[in-house]
Amino acid sequence: MAEGMPTPDPRMPAPALQHRPIARLPARLQRLLGCLIGVAAAYGISRHLTALPSTFLTALLLAASSVASGRALAPWAWWGMLGAGCGSLLGSAMVVAEKIQATDPREGLSLRLALVGCLMVAGAIGGRSFSLDAAHPNRRPPKDTLRAASALTTGIFAVLVSLTFLHSGLDQARTVSSRLSTSLTILVLALSGPGWLVHLLGDRGHPSGSAGSNPDNAG
Repeated sequence: MAEGMPTPDPRMPAPALQHRPIARLPARLQRLLGCLIGVAAAYGISRHLTALPSTFLTALLLAASSVASGRALAPWAWWGMLGAGCGSLLGSAMVVAEKIQATDPREGLSLRLALVGCLMVAGAIGGRSFSLDAAHPNRRPPKDTLRAASALTTGIFAVLVSLTFLHSGLDQARTVSSRLSTSLTILVLALSGPGWLVHLLGDRGHPSGSAGSNPDNAG
C-alpha cells in the first residue's frame, strides 16, 4: 500500500452499501414505492399469462412471500414481496374469471383441479411458515402480514373495478366486480383452507403466545 494512505477499517461497511438510493428515501415512501412496484410487476405478468401458468406463478409468489414475511427485511423489500403476492393473486383471479366464463361448465375439470391444487400447496406452505414465525418472538407476527395482505388485496380490487368503470362504464364495472369477486373467493379459499389446517397442526407443541415484532423489521 502506498505510503501515507490510511488503512481501511474492516468494521466500516463497503462504499457500495453506504449509498443505496432507496435507503435515502423516507421510510413511508420506501414502503409505498416497494409496494407499487411489486403490485404492478406481478399483476402485469400474471394478467397476461394463461390460467395455469398465471396461477402457478401466483402460488410461487405467495409461498415465497409467506416464508419471507417473518424475516428481517428492509421495509421496501417486505412491502414489495407482499405487493407482488397480492398483485399476482388479483391478476390470476382476472384470468381465471375470464377462463371460467369462456369455458363450457362440463369441460376444463382437469384445469380447474390444477388451479386449485397449485394454490392449496402454496397455502399449506404459507400455513407452515406462519406457524414457525409465530413460535419465534423476534419475527413479525403472522397476523400483521395477514392484516396487511387483506387490506392491500381489497384496495387493488377497488382500483381495478374503478378503472373499469372509468374506461367502460357502470355495467362493465359491475360485471368485472362480480366475476372477480367470485374467482377471488375461490382462490382465497383454496389458499386459506389448507393454510389454516397446516397452521393448526403445526401449532401443536409451540407456545400459544408470541411476543411483538422486532422494531427493526416493522414495515
